[in-house]
Amino acid sequence: MNQKRIFWTIVLFLIASLDVVLVRRLEQSYGLSGQESQLAQDEALLTLRALELEPDAFAQLVGQEPGGDGESSGNGETLGEDESGTLLASLYCQSQDASELEQWCKIEQEAAPQAYHTYVAVMQGIFSDAVYFPVPQAADEKVTVTYENSWQSQRTYGGVRGHEGCDLMASVQQRGYYPVVSVSDGVVEKIGWLPQGGYRIGIRSSHQVYYYYAHLAEYEDGIEEGTEITAGQLIGYMGDTGYSEVEGTTGNFPVHLHFGIYLDLEGLGEVSFNPYYVLRLLEAHKLNYVYRK
Repeated sequence: MNQKRIFWTIVLFLIASLDVVLVRRLEQSYGLSGQESQLAQDEALLTLRALELEPDAFAQLVGQEPGGDGESSGNGETLGEDESGTLLASLYCQSQDASELEQWCKIEQEAAPQAYHTYVAVMQGIFSDAVYFPVPQAADEKVTVTYENSWQSQRTYGGVRGHEGCDLMASVQQRGYYPVVSVSDGVVEKIGWLPQGGYRIGIRSSHQVYYYYAHLAEYEDGIEEGTEITAGQLIGYMGDTGYSEVEGTTGNFPVHLHFGIYLDLEGLGEVSFNPYYVLRLLEAHKLNYVYRK
């Protein structure tokens, strides 16, 4: 009897140990304990990490590039809910394993269905709308733009704050030289002078994503509030306006385009998203322009 008891005690111990190992593996893989939700626990993760995806990983996960093949205006190329869920899962799991992504989505839908629906809608909106890189390719190879991930870097004009966008810096420091085109279809919601942004344009897409273009030197003729815009349409020219209450002020910083992405989320208000990774995905979708002298 003692031997049998010892045998079953060992078996039960091994089963319990295996169960603990499996639970820990799940926690390590998904950052979850039981049915806790990553999305509901830390909404700031989305604003900081939601677009951190390599271009080839995007295509592998959802079977297409953002905005379709780059020839359309974005309409009819909307990501499905399953695709957007897979995309969202990969950003949190840091994995491309199908079974892991499916499991993460299932856990989130059961633990925090409203948060999951909101975040999937964000993925659908941003990646379905984005079609073209905002600065066209010049015929002259020396005329370029560069940018880096400056998201939430410190800015001091108007008070210390985080940088809510990405700056595309011009190799040719000449205001009014670089054309700026709309990344998406949409409607001009805001236009005019802002002390921080100088001459800016804000375009709201059909998915309610707000694309913000700042520090422009001038606007293209006919652009005003309420104007319907198509993806790739010329909206203005890069400049160095802003950082002043006095309209028309220039020269406080180099010529560049500040590009931002915002979305009005229920219960959270207008939330800013890191546009750096969207720009990287759109690198392959640049229009070709002959720049004016």
